[in-house]
Amino acid sequence: MPDEFDFKKYKSFEEYAKSVEGYRYIHDVYLKAVNHPVRREILNIINERGDVSEDFLFSELKKQGTIKNIKDLQYNLDYLLKAFCIKRIEKMDAKIYRLTKNGKIVDYLE
Repeated sequence: MPDEFDFKKYKSFEEYAKSVEGYRYIHDVYLKAVNHPVRREILNIINERGDVSEDFLFSELKKQGTIKNIKDLQYNLDYLLKAFCIKRIEKMDAKIYRLTKNGKIVDYLE
């Protein structure tokens, strides 16, 4: 079974879907992304607020006691980016996150 390094060059969900192995891999990544409690909370916050900055996400999640440091947030954001649930928009010196079509699944999860 191929691992993530076999798919490093892929830039879209559609590229993964061109092969059975790629589709299985991205589907597994996607399920792990949306079923993780911290990542799901990140998706909920972005869904409720619209575009949000990394600083805002960090302060909200820290206030809730969901995460303790910025590295935890960055790890989970990177995972959500890898699963195509969110996209990052660089504005001046701030990182802004927005839900993608894949991330809208949060509307249907409990």
